[in-house]
Amino acid sequence: MPIRQASSFWIEAGAMSGGAAHQIEFPNELAEFFDDNARHEEVDTIRFPGGQSFIRPLTYRGTDYGQWTDIWRLGLPTANMGGPQYSGRVIKFERLQEGENTVYVVTVADAGSAESQAWNAQSSTKDQTGGPQGRKYGYW
Repeated sequence: MPIRQASSFWIEAGAMSGGAAHQIEFPNELAEFFDDNARHEEVDTIRFPGGQSFIRPLTYRGTDYGQWTDIWRLGLPTANMGGPQYSGRVIKFERLQEGENTVYVVTVADAGSAESQAWNAQSSTKDQTGGPQGRKYGYW
């Protein structure tokens, strides 16, 4: 199944980027999980399971900083905004359609936890991002 058709997607967070360690990077093929509108407008709606929602930037890096790289960067809610700690954990995105709006429910679990192992087991597709420190991911 292509990631565009998946309803859920999880990825190991790794070290994260940004001053508050809240930005996660995706190669272009994984960023296709986010709908066309989110990628075109470069924003999406992130919701935590408790119901708090945030409009957050989803930006394509492309040739920023004078070099080519085919990645997208999503700025998740920071700790000051009420977001959890992401670094070294596993982040799951669930795509929900609410009328004409798409919302991405974000759940964060510890690596190796029963919850993250269940996400891995449920995944119809599993792989790893490229590079020397590739991050595991899956979706269904």
